[in-house]
Amino acid sequence: MHITRRMTLMAAVGAFAASTAMGLGSLPSKAQDLTKVTVRLAFSYNGHRSPYLLGVDKGFYKDEGLDVEVLEGRGVTSSMQLVASQEDTFAIIDPPSLMLGVAQGMPIKQVAQMYQTSPNALISWEEYNIDKPADLVGKKVATLQGDMTTTMLYALLAKNGVDSSSVQIIASDGGTRNQTFLAKRTEAITGFPNDSYLSLSSTTGGGLKYFTYASFGVDTMGDGIAAHQDTIKNSPDVVRGFVKASLKAYEYALEHPDEAIASLKQRSPNINVDVEIEKLKATAPLLHAEGDADGTVGMSVEGRWKATQELMKEFGGLKTDVDDVTTYYTNEFVK
Repeated sequence: MHITRRMTLMAAVGAFAASTAMGLGSLPSKAQDLTKVTVRLAFSYNGHRSPYLLGVDKGFYKDEGLDVEVLEGRGVTSSMQLVASQEDTFAIIDPPSLMLGVAQGMPIKQVAQMYQTSPNALISWEEYNIDKPADLVGKKVATLQGDMTTTMLYALLAKNGVDSSSVQIIASDGGTRNQTFLAKRTEAITGFPNDSYLSLSSTTGGGLKYFTYASFGVDTMGDGIAAHQDTIKNSPDVVRGFVKASLKAYEYALEHPDEAIASLKQRSPNINVDVEIEKLKATAPLLHAEGDADGTVGMSVEGRWKATQELMKEFGGLKTDVDDVTTYYTNEFVK
């Protein structure tokens, strides 16, 4: 599966940078040790983020002089904090979360914007006829404590004129959330069509449906790769190499999903392989904004960031904004 015609035109790794904080420095020559870096996911390993694992196993990162460790996370906020404190090199972060982090003083920036469309969705049992935000009035929704899907649920309700007090939002950890929904103690649950919807449907044997937040005015972006500002400034070759290898990993994974999920199964042996393959396949459309099928994967579009900031300020709890949205991102490692 071809992601973009221009991926092969990405810039080659530039001149070596001077040695810097975190011990990253410049990329080593082949005769030297690889540069150790980490990338922190938001939660556990899964199909739609399996390309990072595949990139390790296929040697894509090694080819760029990097020894990459892909780590599971405990929520986007925690992942951002680990990068902001330079305990991790990279984290997989969505723009709404990143904006809130920057507003709180976190010195982080997006270096590649992978998902041009956020997969945030509201999943429900078909029998409750929940087709739009207004249908949630009087209903219970299982959500993740402190997760952006929950924050954006409040934005979704506000954007569509639904009083959040009319919806019972039950936040908990991931396992509790799913069990609460599967036991039908809630009529709906937050999640992703390319992740939890497929897992839950496999468990229930059907009977579920969903609508995306984007289809009701909360059209933001999803997964991106974020790094500390110091890493971007002082170790640009490390960032460039990581972005280049990650883009290559996504392209290869979508062409060979079985190999990507084999990498996932090595770390998570109890997965349902077929479901995880479907998650990866369902991710392909997210890599392009609507009407931009030939756009370069990983590239940030200024208008999308401006629209997201406006939405977050009005409905998502963002108290401050910036005049120049490139404060949040850079395209220098994708071009």
